Amino acid sequence: MNTATMIATQQALIDKGAEYLGDLIAWSISAETRLSEATLKLAAEQVNLDFSYLPEIPNKLSAFKNARTKTQTQLSNQNLLIRQISNNGVLVYGFVLENKNEKDKKLRYSQLASYSFDKSNETSNWNREDWSSDNESLIDIARTTFDKWYTWSQEITSKEIRAMLTEFVKKAGVPFRERGGTYFVARSYRLELTAFRELLPLIHKENNIRWMPIAGIGDMDIIARQSLEKEVQSMSSYLDELLDPQKVSETKGSTLKNQLKVYREVEDKTKMLSELLQFRSDALTDKLAKLRQRCLNVLDEIATNTVVESPEAQSHQAEASICESEETNSIETSLIPETTEENPDNLFDLGF
Repeated sequence: MNTATMIATQQALIDKGAEYLGDLIAWSISAETRLSEATLKLAAEQVNLDFSYLPEIPNKLSAFKNARTKTQTQLSNQNLLIRQISNNGVLVYGFVLENKNEKDKKLRYSQLASYSFDKSNETSNWNREDWSSDNESLIDIARTTFDKWYTWSQEITSKEIRAMLTEFVKKAGVPFRERGGTYFVARSYRLELTAFRELLPLIHKENNIRWMPIAGIGDMDIIARQSLEKEVQSMSSYLDELLDPQKVSETKGSTLKNQLKVYREVEDKTKMLSELLQFRSDALTDKLAKLRQRCLNVLDEIATNTVVESPEAQSHQAEASICESEETNSIETSLIPETTEENPDNLFDLGF
């Protein structure tokens, strides 16, 4: 049975009164997807997608560093070198012209300009140092090339779009197959799913989300429960590894704080799916509660062993960490694999 027939069958059941539970979805993202944050927000606004679902733009400092690498490569035949001068609060690159003198067999260098990036406010500043007409053209080319790659490196690509969708399904559902590629999304997220479906082709014509409505519980309760059990087991194994006494980590505290947030998200998802698909979740909830308590106990130990200004602040540090905002580039565990390319007529092969 191909995808179109399966979709029609499920929709017909719903039209006749069967309970609509949610959707099976699969997405395809073109590797050529690339756009600015402003363009993505404009498209999201057009389809009424909440901006909180949008991915973070690439880090500006990383983009600045990448622009240097790209510019150096592109202008390598111009005898132009881009060298780091300093990186203490402000990252500064010097644009240096290398002159070769074959007669006296010496190399001479002259700095044409510098480009700096202030990490405190993420602003950049170009400073031309050679004002001679001889190098004017090269200096203009160097700055134009660097600015082009700096802008390019800040654009949102297929990588960020895939991450955006992965974050959504982590919150709204579970993987349908262990190898990934197809996900079940609960019916309460149908509006967001519709917005994503309309958004993707707006940002690249080859992007799409295919979905199939699910009528009746069938085996979805078993699939969802097993997927959640695997997710909780993976989180438990990750915590065991993180708390291994043989391993020393300076970021253990911040990682544990982030794990508390992950546990809350999985608890919310477990509650939503257990109510929707009518399966008992007591065992899963108990396991998550034990994982959370292990985190809190270790955070209490860390707080006890850390010199702080106020003893009162120390005693509340672990519980307060639950409410801390998520850190940038935080470490998370996820059972949701990368989406794999599928035959369009086989996207929802249930395997039954």
